[in-house]
Amino acid sequence: MTIAVVGTSTWNKGAELMQVAIAEHLRDKDPSIHVAVQPHFGTFEDRARHGAFLLVPPFRPGRTRLGMSLLPGSFRRSFGVVTEDEVDVVIDASGFAFGDQHPLKRSLDFAREVERWQKLGKPVILLPQAFGPFDQPEMRAAFARIMRAATLIYARDPVSYEYAREVAGETKKLRMAPDFTNLVKPLAPEELGSINRACIVPNQRMIEKAPTRKAADAYVPLFGALIRAVSSHGVEPVLMIHGDHDAPVVEMVQEQLGCTLPVIRERDPVRIKADLGRSRVVIASRFHALVSALTQGVPAIATSWSHKYEMLFEDYGCPNLLLPSGAGPEQASVAVDRVLGPERSQICATIKERGRSVSNRVNEMWREIDAALGL
Repeated sequence: MTIAVVGTSTWNKGAELMQVAIAEHLRDKDPSIHVAVQPHFGTFEDRARHGAFLLVPPFRPGRTRLGMSLLPGSFRRSFGVVTEDEVDVVIDASGFAFGDQHPLKRSLDFAREVERWQKLGKPVILLPQAFGPFDQPEMRAAFARIMRAATLIYARDPVSYEYAREVAGETKKLRMAPDFTNLVKPLAPEELGSINRACIVPNQRMIEKAPTRKAADAYVPLFGALIRAVSSHGVEPVLMIHGDHDAPVVEMVQEQLGCTLPVIRERDPVRIKADLGRSRVVIASRFHALVSALTQGVPAIATSWSHKYEMLFEDYGCPNLLLPSGAGPEQASVAVDRVLGPERSQICATIKERGRSVSNRVNEMWREIDAALGL
């Protein structure tokens, strides 16, 4: 069986971690399964590192299409290439790509692809992701096409589920499951050695998607206040680049502080998860940095530009660690006192308890998918 995974990439380490989680599950289920990714996933070296084939896009009728069709499949695969005709199943792991906050073209293009795959008899499964809102009529219509043509659609939280249900109505193909990267096992923190540090993970989307100019302008100073607060507790702050686009924001934070902090820029998303897991606290605006911390029982403080953050912190029983847009130094100090003060042990216990429930729900999701695919 050849399974194409779409919506992942190596420039965003959360998206790459989803690729790791999918490949781990499929290969544990059946080592003979081939996993293919789209050209924009990354370089040849990136695909080789993940053991993934390159899924070449459908060619228009002509010499290229004829030549590709004449090459034996075994010959193409020996060069790490598969065509759409060889794909049995398509799995989408976009994370958050469908809703009014995103370009309409992305949804329209994907709707056409899902409809084509449906006509070719290829099941299409949307793994847990955030959806909506769909107030714009054209966006709503595009997502309705996706939902009609897909085989299974998993919303990552109750808000996303309701947004999708409002578009599609009652349907058994729409289900709910949490983010699934929690099952990826990095090196245990005790193997690496835990560190008395705070891992700080900015996100340029907090500025790009801020509701007001005032909130956007408050973002970098807020991170400065958070860093000063953890330092006052004797915890060493370090910055982490979790996505290539975040490097300029890391520089802005350094300028705000007027000093240079250590910066973690790691290629391997599993190692990044391990680095987050060995920290005393994680302060982040990147969704999967927060998931990686919470799934390892590490308290996290978050800022948010989407409902997916609120729902994540509800899942792990710590909604009071989510700072509102435009939060100031006093709110930053209160949040840091919570995770580094007397409340810490109870916070950690709650996060770990909720994490076990989340893992059970992810395992149930994979059982449903495996049954649908006959694995």
